[in-house]
Amino acid sequence: MARSTFGASAADFVVQPTDGLWGVGSGATVTLWDSDDGGTQYTDLLDANSQPITQVVADGFGFIGEFQGPDGVTGMWAETGGTSRVWMGARNGGAGGGGGGSGYTSLTRIVASATAPADVRAAAQYVCDGVADNVQIQQALADARDNGGGVVQLTVGNYALAAPLTIEGTDDVDVEIGVALLGQGARATMLTAGAGLTSAIHLTRVVRVQLCDLGITVGGATHGISSATTNGVTSGHRSFWNSSFKNLQINGPWDGSHTGYALHLGSPFRSVFENIEVGGCGNGWRMFSEHADFNPGDCVINRSFVDIVGNNRVAYHVESPAGTMNQNNWSMAEAHASGTGCTGILVNGSSQRFWGTNLEQFDTLVQVSSGESNVFDLNYVTCRDGGSTNKAFVCGTGAYNNRFSAMFLNVAAGDDLVAVEDASTVSAAPNIFERIRIEANAGSNTTYSAVASTILRNIVAFLDGGTVQAGLLRHPALGQPDPVLKSTDTSRANTISPAADPHLTRPVAANAIYDVEVIAVWTNGGGGFRAGWSVPASASMAWTDNDGVGVATAAGTVTFASGTGTTFKGKLVTGATAGNVTFLWAQNTSNASDTILRVGSALTLTRVA
Repeated sequence: MARSTFGASAADFVVQPTDGLWGVGSGATVTLWDSDDGGTQYTDLLDANSQPITQVVADGFGFIGEFQGPDGVTGMWAETGGTSRVWMGARNGGAGGGGGGSGYTSLTRIVASATAPADVRAAAQYVCDGVADNVQIQQALADARDNGGGVVQLTVGNYALAAPLTIEGTDDVDVEIGVALLGQGARATMLTAGAGLTSAIHLTRVVRVQLCDLGITVGGATHGISSATTNGVTSGHRSFWNSSFKNLQINGPWDGSHTGYALHLGSPFRSVFENIEVGGCGNGWRMFSEHADFNPGDCVINRSFVDIVGNNRVAYHVESPAGTMNQNNWSMAEAHASGTGCTGILVNGSSQRFWGTNLEQFDTLVQVSSGESNVFDLNYVTCRDGGSTNKAFVCGTGAYNNRFSAMFLNVAAGDDLVAVEDASTVSAAPNIFERIRIEANAGSNTTYSAVASTILRNIVAFLDGGTVQAGLLRHPALGQPDPVLKSTDTSRANTISPAADPHLTRPVAANAIYDVEVIAVWTNGGGGFRAGWSVPASASMAWTDNDGVGVATAAGTVTFASGTGTTFKGKLVTGATAGNVTFLWAQNTSNASDTILRVGSALTLTRVA
């Protein structure tokens, strides 16, 4: 038999409580035992100079230096005078390629990569060879699980995975198993999944996990991080919960060949994701339900960036094939696409909240195929340049009570965009599109498609040479069609309903034609309906009715005839506002008492100069 070496690793320190805080156990005496309670003390020890000792003394910083145990002993229980003992494993005993695979110091297992510095490898309990490094990492993870939880610390370097790393709990929500897999940084510690793997890291059996400071490289159909429930009743049908994911980077090949997801998470629950970056992968996130008896979700995602490559891909996919995937809060979730037919956010679920989102170069920015009460509060968003089927916000027949807003919806020069496409069949809970600013660049054309229940409000446009369908634009205060109308609109589809707003005023663009349906109750004394259009002071106006009778106008009082022969009077008045605007008011003055007056079915106003 031979003696094993203990101590002198990154985790070999004595810590003791002092005044309610934890500090190093300076000069602490450490005795070694064969049991966690009672048992026999090991006294056949050797110090670093091979001199006999019966116990070990920590230095002034609480550090336990190197020493050797009795012959054939690869692990001992360490006691420093407290109420419990801690297992200490040998540095050079057991499995793991030069490390103590079954023993450990405190709750930390150190795994060194094949490319780690020599002194780091010497201090590690598990040492990888660069071929199938999942073996050593999985041993450390299993040891943590089997001992009630703990930390697996990966050193700097690259790790080759020939099989997925599985992090699992006990399939019982009432049993706490917490396992942490930590690296030294997303570029410093890199896990590379081999060809044909389902995923690099897989979470299951209702584990509570921490993943931090890691990089993952995938290809083919391999997912970066995946999870799945076993659907056991005691697991609550969840894969992981009360978990945290921080400072992770998932990398694809950047050539469009990857078809998997960076994060493919089945049945996640009550967890936090922070600072997640995805680059060069086929798809970004997929969060989905797996059992009808459980609605997973309740997660918080803070700052995620996804850059996907390939055609017909998705950056953020929330799906409910079983129970409803709900109540996830996405803050600063950004995405960019390189390919055709891609979707930024695709939702089949409820109560998703996207705040401060940027989306660029997608054929469809946001699509709710079905689901309710989702909120999308976006910053800068733009579809794919040159896309022939670009759409901004899409709601399917089963999508209702969803809300969309965007501070800057850019429409690239020459592109066509359907800004709103709403096909909801749930009229009692309409979808709302509001606070949207459209940047219509030269030659672009923006349209919309809505149902009777669709709510459009506070939608404005900056027309930088592009056009926007007039019915989409809505006055911020009145909920009416917005006063900015495109100058090339000759569709005669801009109907003004006086019943909706009796004091509506809107600008008239050059050569534009507007239909005005006049149905109103007139009140003697001028208190009835007024239809107004603002025009430049130098412009002349012409009215025609449905019978084609034209009446020229000039400054001052103007008389024109309607299709019914009733006389109206209008007046051009120079206003005091900037730009010397004039207003043309049409008002009935012929009736001495209240009457209902219908002037044909429509009047047409044409600005002729």
